[in-house]
Amino acid sequence: VALLFLAMVRSSSLGAALVLSQLAGVQPKVLTLTRRARQGSQRRLGEIDEAWLYGNLDALMVYHVDIYVGTPGQVQSVIIDTGSSMTAFACKSCGSNCGEHLDAPFDPATSSTFRWVGCDEPSCGRCTSSSCQYSVHYMEGSSIEGRFFEDILHVGDVSRRNRPAKAWMGCHSQETNLFKTQVPSGIMGLEGDGWDVLQALAEGPLERELFVLCLAEQGGVMTLGAVNESWTPLLEPITWVPYSPRYHVDVNQIALEHEGASKAVLPSFVGSFHYDSGTTFTYFTAAQNSALRSAIEAACASGAGACGGARQTSAECWSAEDADLSLFPTLRFGLGQDGSATYLWPARGYLFRHRRGQWCYAFQGDPPLTLGASFMMYHITVFDRAEKKIGFARSDCPEIRSRSENSDPSVGSGDAGGGGAGEAVAAAPSELRTPEGQGGGNASTTSTFAPQTNTTNAEASVAARRHSISRACVPAYGLSVLLGLSWPALGAAKVLPWRWLPRGLGAATCVAVGCLRHLGRSPSQSDLGAKVCGSRVTQSGHT
Repeated sequence: VALLFLAMVRSSSLGAALVLSQLAGVQPKVLTLTRRARQGSQRRLGEIDEAWLYGNLDALMVYHVDIYVGTPGQVQSVIIDTGSSMTAFACKSCGSNCGEHLDAPFDPATSSTFRWVGCDEPSCGRCTSSSCQYSVHYMEGSSIEGRFFEDILHVGDVSRRNRPAKAWMGCHSQETNLFKTQVPSGIMGLEGDGWDVLQALAEGPLERELFVLCLAEQGGVMTLGAVNESWTPLLEPITWVPYSPRYHVDVNQIALEHEGASKAVLPSFVGSFHYDSGTTFTYFTAAQNSALRSAIEAACASGAGACGGARQTSAECWSAEDADLSLFPTLRFGLGQDGSATYLWPARGYLFRHRRGQWCYAFQGDPPLTLGASFMMYHITVFDRAEKKIGFARSDCPEIRSRSENSDPSVGSGDAGGGGAGEAVAAAPSELRTPEGQGGGNASTTSTFAPQTNTTNAEASVAARRHSISRACVPAYGLSVLLGLSWPALGAAKVLPWRWLPRGLGAATCVAVGCLRHLGRSPSQSDLGAKVCGSRVTQSGHT
């Protein structure tokens, strides 16, 4: 019975971590995030590296990826940022000068492949006290300082078996403001200033200096080296536009399409926009922002049911169900120098889910002109640095909420969240913007699956969600029953103390109720989950 009990715990990726933490009396750690609105190895051709992305536009307001650094690897969660060029995170020696993040600070002393970058190395741009250092200040007021080092970098979960490479990274000795309070442990800059990790990977295991982002409402995926359509299924061919330095592309016109009609909203040159995944929202001038919002609101007021049952509740937000969003107008962008590259921005991109039944604008009138993470939603965005062009296509980007789900690409629904298993995040009305400047040096097997298809049809979405979670919930329910039946035998055999019985039953009940909540069933069951589990039911729904 004891062996069966342990096997059941191990088989349930959804419940194992929580059950064991409850048995040990460990409470899950709650991390908050504040964002302010304004602000080596041999090359093997033809292979692609893949990684899960975590995050969202509301609670975390950033998207981040796991990397493993050093030998043996130490996990660090880093924001994916195409608006900067450095990968850096807190080191153990930073102490109270750095914040408390999702992962433990990197410890150089435990890595056998670690070395500090010396001042005599050609790419070192700033030398202080015989060490190569950096100092970066960001538009929203935060900053990081530290020292460059070289070590082995592995992008993504270790189960993906992506290929490692030596890269320059930053070891923080100081974090301020938002960098000190953010949930992810650091940042991965991919702007391409000649000292980012993509260049190091391209010089090592990757075939091509190229990466792909596919952002969903919760999480998404990233590929390195090439496009992998099994991870990012395309709904249309990829369209390409050249970019100028720092991923800038021209927007020549914006039109509104609704109920079969098209209306030009901004008919002439709109501006040169920065493609920046590290900026949460999309930014226009104040006049452009006002024109776009007015056009959307006029379309929804053009007749009864023009946007389903949606109604505007404030200048920023709408009361709407998921199915209503398919009836909202679509914004059509003409990208490139001649505006011939068509980009369709649906309501599920220019609106974000603030809470259940409430959607708010994911664009603002506050330059600099930026196409942020909200603009990239439900598209693959290909940054081809070799050819200096950006590609895009509508895609069913798979969703993922936490590290506990990253072994199953089809899992991806539930309440708002985005941290690792056991972490909760608080909603915040702001975001990270791109850096003003930086100093420092220079960074010196294809997997297939059938990802969950995202849809605006609410019934289909719920059905797919229930189907994808069922494999995880069956062990969870079985575990709760097994605990109740087997505890007398385990207690009599002194395998587990009797005093652990309430904790074990409570933990198993939380897992089972969490599954009910995760499956999106009746509100009464969600209320039951809150009453039974209390603070142990976090925003990730099932942890």
